[in-house]
Amino acid sequence: MRFVASGAVLAAVLLLAGAPSPAPPVPQATLDRAEAKPREQVLVRLTGWPAGTVVIALCGAGTPPDCAVDTSVQIHLAAGGAGGAPLTVVAPPEGCPCQVRVTTLDGRLTATAPLVVTGATRTPGSSVVRQLATRPPVVTEAHVERDGGWAEQFGAAARRTIVLRLRNEEAVPAAVSLSFSVGRDADPSGFVASPPVPDLAPGEERVVRVPVTLPAPAFGDYRIRGEVVTAGAANRVEVTTDHHPWALPALLALATLTLLIRTSLQNPGTRRRPQEP
Repeated sequence: MRFVASGAVLAAVLLLAGAPSPAPPVPQATLDRAEAKPREQVLVRLTGWPAGTVVIALCGAGTPPDCAVDTSVQIHLAAGGAGGAPLTVVAPPEGCPCQVRVTTLDGRLTATAPLVVTGATRTPGSSVVRQLATRPPVVTEAHVERDGGWAEQFGAAARRTIVLRLRNEEAVPAAVSLSFSVGRDADPSGFVASPPVPDLAPGEERVVRVPVTLPAPAFGDYRIRGEVVTAGAANRVEVTTDHHPWALPALLALATLTLLIRTSLQNPGTRRRPQEP
């Protein structure tokens, strides 16, 4: 009997050892629309990517790809490989057909999604290469502003604004992209749709505002972490904020008090009868 049981255990171990391990997630890129006009924005959603920085650009469908480098976006993906960013539509120098191309900085992983750019056709010609900064602007200041409203005091989604002061210390323009996430954890993963940032001129100092939403029910301490990215290099930014809606506890206390008063009125208790002489 022991031999039979041992054999069953051995067979189960061998079966588990021979079972194929689950395949790693496949990096994917999807768009919120299939067609867009120049200067419009499309939202690029990413899933299945390893943690790290990726480059998002609108490119021609040829090989090697010809991309609109000036409007490319670089974002940092946290563990889990999910995220996204808006991409401004500008046809690449060689024209279309076009596709949104997402690539890791080392070029090992790539995913594409087709996009029809209205009015953009293939117009072969030479591309003009601009000299751009290879270091990101310096973050001289970073803080959070509260954009309060009455609904927030009852636990609804709360609005904040990250205020950054950036200074380009390079002698050439700096193409900048922002990547931020928000959450209560030490490694926040909540997606923040960062606005596009026009290039900073040499020596320019500019204030950039990034809207952030603390999803409902908003309560407690929050960490906002992000990067200011230029040409694959990044300056990290981290700020904190909190939200403690005072109206919600007050409303609960009022409801509890009302219930106690109503209960006492419905059950006044037994009154003592006067004693007979």
